[in-house]
Amino acid sequence: MSKYDGLARYLTEQDDESITLSFEKVSAVVEGGLPQSAYDYRPWWANRYDGKDAQNQGWQSAGWETADVDMKRQKVTFNRTFKTRSSFGTDFIKPLTIEQAKAGLAVAFQVPVEKIEITIKG
Repeated sequence: MSKYDGLARYLTEQDDESITLSFEKVSAVVEGGLPQSAYDYRPWWANRYDGKDAQNQGWQSAGWETADVDMKRQKVTFNRTFKTRSSFGTDFIKPLTIEQAKAGLAVAFQVPVEKIEITIKG
């Protein structure tokens, strides 16, 4: 569980393809609020794909990316990257990384994680 799960839930409940929020609003839906670095450093809001920062995993796991960050006005625009609950009418299921999926399957099937292979066909 991440402190940014509240942000992910909030974003999945939105119907629009783009939403602009004040840092104050984002802080209100983040457990414990935003850290000072969110107010001080633009890179805090960067979209990353290496899985290293919890905050971007929060919005990206819900199918959103930051598109515009106004540090002076303390506003951030999120754009939807894929369809979620509001589009399909089903509950949102947080996407897993390959490592998380392997770990879960290893437990479910009671086999070592190194025995799990995942193939993705597109």
